[in-house]
Amino acid sequence: TPDNVQGAAGPFSRWPLAWGFDHWWGFLSGAAGQYDPIITMDNSTLGVPEGKDGQPYYFPDDLTDKAVEWLHAVRAQDAQKPWFMYYSTGCSHAPHHVAQAWADKYKGKFDQGWDTYREETLARQKRLGIVPQDTELSKRPDLFPAWDSLTDTQKQLYIRQMEVFAGYSENADWNVGRLLDAIEAMGDLDNTLIFYIWGDNGSSMEGTITGSFNETTFLNGIVLEAEQQLKLIEQYGGIEALGGDHTAPHFAAAWAHANNTPFQWGKQTASHLGGTRDPMVVAWPNRIKAKGELRTQFTHTIDVAPTVLEAVGIPEPKMVDGIAQEPMDGTSFLYTLQDASAAERHTVQYFEMFGSRAIYKDGWWACTRLDKAPWDFSPETLKKFAPGVYDPEKQDVWELYYLPDDFSQAKNLAADHPDKLKELQELWWQEAERNRVLPLLAGLSTVFGIMPPLPTITRFTFTGDVQNVQRGMIPRIYGRSYAIEAELTVPEGGAQGVIVANADFIGGFGLWVDDKGLLNHTYSLLGVETYKQVSTEKIPTGEVTVRMLFEADENKPGTGGTVTLWANDKQIGQGKMPRTVPIAFSTYAGMDIGRDNGLVVDLAYEDKAPYAFTGTVKQVVFDLKPAHHEAEQALHEHAQLQAVAQGI
Repeated sequence: TPDNVQGAAGPFSRWPLAWGFDHWWGFLSGAAGQYDPIITMDNSTLGVPEGKDGQPYYFPDDLTDKAVEWLHAVRAQDAQKPWFMYYSTGCSHAPHHVAQAWADKYKGKFDQGWDTYREETLARQKRLGIVPQDTELSKRPDLFPAWDSLTDTQKQLYIRQMEVFAGYSENADWNVGRLLDAIEAMGDLDNTLIFYIWGDNGSSMEGTITGSFNETTFLNGIVLEAEQQLKLIEQYGGIEALGGDHTAPHFAAAWAHANNTPFQWGKQTASHLGGTRDPMVVAWPNRIKAKGELRTQFTHTIDVAPTVLEAVGIPEPKMVDGIAQEPMDGTSFLYTLQDASAAERHTVQYFEMFGSRAIYKDGWWACTRLDKAPWDFSPETLKKFAPGVYDPEKQDVWELYYLPDDFSQAKNLAADHPDKLKELQELWWQEAERNRVLPLLAGLSTVFGIMPPLPTITRFTFTGDVQNVQRGMIPRIYGRSYAIEAELTVPEGGAQGVIVANADFIGGFGLWVDDKGLLNHTYSLLGVETYKQVSTEKIPTGEVTVRMLFEADENKPGTGGTVTLWANDKQIGQGKMPRTVPIAFSTYAGMDIGRDNGLVVDLAYEDKAPYAFTGTVKQVVFDLKPAHHEAEQALHEHAQLQAVAQGI
């Protein structure tokens, strides 16, 4: 669901109910912390859940509990009615959040590093019979360092990153098991058709070369070497606490590549199987008699829906609510479940993601990728792919593979079969046009100067009862001067608590009053640096207007500036912020008025969370200072570019 429509005003056309579900419970954002997600149900926002019995909240456990509760409710009403559930975990998308006990189960399992791990994985795959015995291990791209070239400090950090990822993944699998156990206890398991697809378009390489203790750092262009990360990790509980609620980790891209063994590349790379192929397990005990068998016919996710329809005997709908439907492109693979040797029916399939693309036809696979790191969407890099600069016919280097003989895409046959390559290249363009993929790289149009209108609203008002404002809807304070002004009622004995808080202590800002009655402004530069200004005197009692004024040194993303604190037009504090967040504070955390839900902005009041203001917050107003037109245009272009990057 797009960031800017995740609130009470909607529109709800991109929310799950509008896609045809009768009931929905989960998070809408593209990523979420597992300890403090903003939960929505149907078309309403519930907010950030709290843990029970003194234990931290954990989304995967709650998701499974809610799924089981829903099934029980359905069966309580109707013991015979068929049901459909789409159960989708936050795992293994970053941030990789899991309790230390799960990560510790994998201590020592990855000390050998990613190069040896790839070799061991392929050997294990062959032993299990899930890849052909002649499968070759594709080469590690030069973009990723050899494990033996790393320092001991780097290895220490990267090993723990993978231990956390493994624990996170096992926990998700355990929760899937809990759900299946509940279905079995209901007596429904034997007659339930289950598709278990594991993956994230291939493991994610968005952690860049180093990974991070906070995934938002590299989204903001802040690159931290292993030594820097370890020092920061010590501030948030130490290396053993990585994956806990004081971190938001992602692993180094080379681990993602290793997790895609034996294939090349990973997520965002639609050209190769490392970025497109995921494992799938299908079970239906009453109908599928085969157990533990493999199927090799080409299958795509678009085939799942036609398979379900054929399995239950429902024709593909031609009309829905009076609206004519496009024909489904997928091909039912029910035939493969009945006959392992059946001839393949899904014989042609295109792939494309931001210029990285491929075409499959009758076992042949032709592909090309843009000449850049998969995670690099910097303006400097993308300039060479702009209209009039980039010519795909002349600049792209295509590869060709024959999958029946080359499971891992280790043997490029482009030079041996130029006619077949040309045939498949032409077919890709035909399929791209038919599926409205063209123009190529249209998803990056804002990068190339095709902009939506410049926003004109500069004043945003939030009343005191507003909570859980999703991250894509906070005022655009990046790279400019702005003020946060709050109208308060402070009782005679004084007040304390949060006035406004956005996100948390590893990326966020807050205006709050401490137990001494002093006004505080806390600003976390993604947990790397934290700036804090405190008033020199208490805020007055009665009807009070407090204000934080940030005067930017210049109008550009990441600018530093000066902070002043005010109460009833009297300056009561000041300080400097050498740097500010250029792009985004968080990939998921929201903003609250009068309290701080979820993880807090300032650890000084963590034990008092949500630290609701004990007076009255009437309203909080964000007032953005307009810049000259050229600066406003530059900030707008920057915001649109980053919206694309965050969507990726």
